[in-house]
Amino acid sequence: MIIVIARFRVKPAATQNFIAECNRLITETRKEQGCISYKLHQDREQANDFAFIEYWDSKEDLERHSASAHFAEIVPQLAEMCEIPPQVQTFTEL
Repeated sequence: MIIVIARFRVKPAATQNFIAECNRLITETRKEQGCISYKLHQDREQANDFAFIEYWDSKEDLERHSASAHFAEIVPQLAEMCEIPPQVQTFTEL
């Protein structure tokens, strides 16, 4: 299993648009083979800080996701709404 944590610090004025685009991404991604869980979380103290926490069956499934049309369309738009570049970490469950 592969776990991904993707963090975004969004420009405050872009927060609602960011959430709307994330919802589009979530809808399509949850249909993908190997997607166990794909959820967006908002920081309780910093309302413009968000994190996707994702669980994938395999590295290959994650690679397919990263190459998908909806990922290629939406993720660059999300990055443009950020104050700093998104931070992405991948983990293996022990």
